[in-house]
Amino acid sequence: MVTLPLGTYFFTVRWVFPGRTTPAGALAALMANVVLISYVIMAFKDDQAEQAEEAEKQKKAL
Repeated sequence: MVTLPLGTYFFTVRWVFPGRTTPAGALAALMANVVLISYVIMAFKDDQAEQAEEAEKQKKAL
């Protein structure tokens, strides 16, 4: 979660945009947003799976 944006920043400063921190920082910020969106999507999917499992338990209990 932390390593992708930081790794992207240092990789792009060193190899893609040598010495230019602004584009590297922008790309790192973009990667941070990608990580955040991925985390939210995974949380929603996990919650849906738990709700489906709970519904199955309630259905079997009846």
